[in-house]
Amino acid sequence: MKKFSKLSCLIIGCGSIGERHVHNLKKLGVNNIAVYDTSKKKVNYLSNKYKTKKFYQLESTESFKPNFSIICTYPSSHIDLTNFCLDLNSHVFVEKPLSSNLRNVRKTLLKAKKRKLKISVGYNLRFDKGINVLKNNIEKQKIGKPLSIFCQYGQHIKYWHPGTDYTQHYILKKGGGIILDDSHEYDYLRWILNDEPTHVYCQTKRTSNFRTQTESTALINLKFRKGTIVTIMMDYLRPSYLRNCYILGENGDITWTFTPNFSSSKLYHSKAISKVIINNNARKTKIETFSITANSTYIDEMKNFLQSILQNKKPTSDGFDAILTLKIGLAALRSAKLNKVIRI
Repeated sequence: MKKFSKLSCLIIGCGSIGERHVHNLKKLGVNNIAVYDTSKKKVNYLSNKYKTKKFYQLESTESFKPNFSIICTYPSSHIDLTNFCLDLNSHVFVEKPLSSNLRNVRKTLLKAKKRKLKISVGYNLRFDKGINVLKNNIEKQKIGKPLSIFCQYGQHIKYWHPGTDYTQHYILKKGGGIILDDSHEYDYLRWILNDEPTHVYCQTKRTSNFRTQTESTALINLKFRKGTIVTIMMDYLRPSYLRNCYILGENGDITWTFTPNFSSSKLYHSKAISKVIINNNARKTKIETFSITANSTYIDEMKNFLQSILQNKKPTSDGFDAILTLKIGLAALRSAKLNKVIRI
């Protein structure tokens, strides 16, 4: 897109999500891209494949002076790297979660605000068409007041990035885990309900099938300010991909399912079905089915971020919003550790 062509971008982290962002930026017309990673092999691979500039030392990237930066590293490094980019006078897109703890997070967000720099966090499910149907129906009270919600996400970690050694994935190491990595679920629930939880109770289990330092499955129970009760089930163990959400309202219910098609050999062109079924108490059913490219939500979130820079407006998922999502995940971890309800 011509309107984005004058922007320059620094990608920090050249793993699978870093490559996805490079690919998508090229599609959006951003061609002035530089990549950095601690692994020279990864830097060379991305740079050669997509014809980008490359850096082997983080400090060397200062000469590039990017308009915006994308951070695709371990969550524990996100805040330090965000501060580095802010010091380059760069807007920052951070992959979720915003951090692995709250240390210096708010201070960093205030620093960006003072310098009039945008910070956005990668919650791409906010751009899924089915999720937006959920939000629209709740806002218009099509099923009345939401009473209870049950949602699930799971897929075995060995299928996340075929061709890589899943036993080396950061999610298995301290600071990882399914609760923070799958913050999508409690993020989109906050967003569609326009509400915040007050109480969190969580239970977790760790698999013994392979070496891991983190929880492999979790059940998170949330109580929201307006009264909605929520259960989220998540894991990185189940053999088949599953992502869905069931919302029971006073006057009906809504079911959302997201089903990707992994048969495509083209990584960024695989299809997915986002489907919503709405029932009311008059026994009338409405079904909305969206056949999409699974990559489309990533493209739309990046468009939103770039437009926020050019138009000086708040991105859909900004840093101050993402800190509220992070607090839920950290409360869930604390609840599981102490085996008690945590008030937020």
